[in-house]
Amino acid sequence: MPVPVTEAVSPRRLIRDEVFQRLLDAIVDGDLTPGEQLYDAEIEKWVGVSRTPVREALNQLAAMGLVEIMPQKRTRVTPIDPARLRELVATVATLLHGTVRDATPLLTEQDAKTLRSAADAVARAKDGAARANDAFITEALLGVFVRRLDNRSLARLLARHLPEVRRALLAAPSAAAFEKAAPAVAALVDAVDAGDAGRAARAVDDYWNTGLVAVADEFAALERTA
Repeated sequence: MPVPVTEAVSPRRLIRDEVFQRLLDAIVDGDLTPGEQLYDAEIEKWVGVSRTPVREALNQLAAMGLVEIMPQKRTRVTPIDPARLRELVATVATLLHGTVRDATPLLTEQDAKTLRSAADAVARAKDGAARANDAFITEALLGVFVRRLDNRSLARLLARHLPEVRRALLAAPSAAAFEKAAPAVAALVDAVDAGDAGRAARAVDDYWNTGLVAVADEFAALERTA
């Protein structure tokens, strides 16, 4: 398990939370790859903590579907399952539909500016389409709409489901799905500028269910040829 090279755990945060965040970021970003085995001793050395917070973090990630723990056998990063991914994309799309619909009337001009800036970055993206779209998801859809709606239950649900989807999107075999979703990004910005909550929500539906769900199809194709 080639663990990332980073600085030691910050004493200003709870150790278990710090370990969890380090592992979560490494899995989502692809530093720890799908199917890769995880060893407690290596993680302990990486983050500079004892076994207990490492186990707590791994159990938390297992509950999120990102780590697979087989007692007395192995612990590994959960492989990407196209069928599960398709279901997760649909789940996130449903959550964001209501979020965008209800938050759009509450958005400020600064919110709209942030959204336009993120959309422009997506439009300009070429080889880095996955990173640009991930930033769009986390900074625009979540950073703008979720924050403005300020619904803690919804935020917890997204925090539970979104990392697994983001991991797959960043590991996508190609940028085809993001290119397919690009028109929905522009449509979302236009709808927000017009203050049309219903149209904004439909654009988010298109972004996920017409565009990004294609990533699951790509992983399914890889499975068939493996």
